[in-house]
Amino acid sequence: MSSSARQLKRPGFAPIVLVLVLAEIVSAFELSMMYVTLPTLIRDFQVDANTVAWVVTAFLLVSASAGVLGGRFGDLYGRRRVMVIALAIAAVGSVVSLLGGSLGMIILGRAIQGVTGAVLGLAFGLAREHLDEKRVPVGISMVGASALIAGAGGALIAGFMIDAFSWHGIFIFAAVVSVLAAVCVQLVIPRDTVLPNREKPDYLGAVLLPVAVSALLLAFSGASKTGFASAQFIGLITAGLAATAVWAWWELRVESPIVNLRMFKNRQIALAMTATVLAAVGPLGGGNVPAQMIMQAPASLGYGLGFSPTAAGVLISSTLLVGYIFSPLGGKLAFRYGARTVFIAGLALVALVVPIILLTYGSAVLFAVAMIFNGIGISLAYGALPNLLIEVVPESHTSEIAGTNTLIRNIGQSAAVAIGAYILAGHTDPATAAVAQEGISAAFLFVFVFAALSVAAALMLRRSPARWVPETSGQRDLRRGAAARPADVLPAAG
Repeated sequence: MSSSARQLKRPGFAPIVLVLVLAEIVSAFELSMMYVTLPTLIRDFQVDANTVAWVVTAFLLVSASAGVLGGRFGDLYGRRRVMVIALAIAAVGSVVSLLGGSLGMIILGRAIQGVTGAVLGLAFGLAREHLDEKRVPVGISMVGASALIAGAGGALIAGFMIDAFSWHGIFIFAAVVSVLAAVCVQLVIPRDTVLPNREKPDYLGAVLLPVAVSALLLAFSGASKTGFASAQFIGLITAGLAATAVWAWWELRVESPIVNLRMFKNRQIALAMTATVLAAVGPLGGGNVPAQMIMQAPASLGYGLGFSPTAAGVLISSTLLVGYIFSPLGGKLAFRYGARTVFIAGLALVALVVPIILLTYGSAVLFAVAMIFNGIGISLAYGALPNLLIEVVPESHTSEIAGTNTLIRNIGQSAAVAIGAYILAGHTDPATAAVAQEGISAAFLFVFVFAALSVAAALMLRRSPARWVPETSGQRDLRRGAAARPADVLPAAG
């Protein structure tokens, strides 16, 4: 079939983007919905906060690795196929949590739901594959920022479901939406056109990566309780780094790696990933905990606004939705002026939020203004980042690099939460459990330092970057032959 005939059969821009946004909302919602549910689970199962936190940690552990593995498998075997499978597995996870009847089964179901971490990278690849070239930046931006919709609606929907049906309601809702998204992807997104691939799957890399990531995330998730000098933290970090080193060594030698680490030789990719992890540790991850403290702390502490949890949720939801409105504009600006410019603008906006908050403690109006800037900045940054990467990556590796970026962002955000909680704990009154204003300021100053570093890294990105071209098997053979040749042609002694 000719390319023109295939073009006539393609769905339009709106159906493709709406379906991909729906699929990503499923993934983001399954994370955001659980934060509201934690107090209910603590009460119903009579466990402490550290135990119930595993319903979030289990999801993150699987999600981080699924982003990379799903992206790679999608590039090799078909993104539409892998996305439908991931959404179907997520629905099974919701049913396990719903019918299990114990906290352990809920945690198991949440781990199964974590496979939706693969959805975002696959969505970027499908957008690039099926949208008109001129519409790709806008579509990518809207899909990338769709997590804001889930973040905005997750708390409100979960709260309603818990009030109406107890915690069981959120898993019923999650299962229905997962199935709906899988059906929509199957009906709207064109069939995969990838040819059968004869590359041998990297099974060892697929096993080593989750081990390394799990150790690192477990270390950071427990650090706020045990401390960064504890044997548990040091042991897990050491094990995680050792597993990462072995995995990297293997990936550089295997024929078809899960992640082609040689892409990091490209200056643009390396700087974009660096800016991602700095922003994740700083404004994209580190600002959430102290911001919630400000909203829900009593005004008598000097910095608090005295909001109820519902009022705080409404404020955050509103500001995130305002931010998402800017995602199509961000895509258009990225197409016209380059994703680099939009990415820098987004990071600069989230960095600006910190001094506004630090200088206006106690003002609900100015805090709301800061949160609006934060929502817009996150929307622009989330939308520009995948566009920044696909500018230098061939279409065949889109989901792989997007999944790698998601993995890096998840690790950075986990570190940010742990470090932020550690800072706040150091300024908490043991008698009243109230956090002093100095602790809030210290947490935000930490965020600001990393925000500034992320902007500095983004400024080093090139306006016209060199494209990364993956090495072919023939080039690999030549390189290996050249590396071995000097030893083969050494003159005989004597």
